[in-house]
Amino acid sequence: MAEQCEMIIGYLVPHRCENPSLGKCIKCGRGFCDEHTNQTKEGRVCLACLQGLDMPVTLPIAAATFTLSDLDTFGRASTWDDDDSTDLFSDLS
Repeated sequence: MAEQCEMIIGYLVPHRCENPSLGKCIKCGRGFCDEHTNQTKEGRVCLACLQGLDMPVTLPIAAATFTLSDLDTFGRASTWDDDDSTDLFSDLS
């Protein structure tokens, strides 16, 4: 068993979780800490497997609740143009 959790965390600077591994995921076999697993009837399953991901990462809970309308709004807001008066989000940098 891995001595360290194998989950990749961090949005700006992805890095491996520093928590000790407490067991293995019953689906993928990677070592995960208590924070990155959930108990099921079959045993402990990592959050990545619960979300159907192949890589040892998890999606933010908020991202799982986005609707198609939300995604469309984000897409339109990210379009860059010269007319800042029509931008839905401001660049504050």
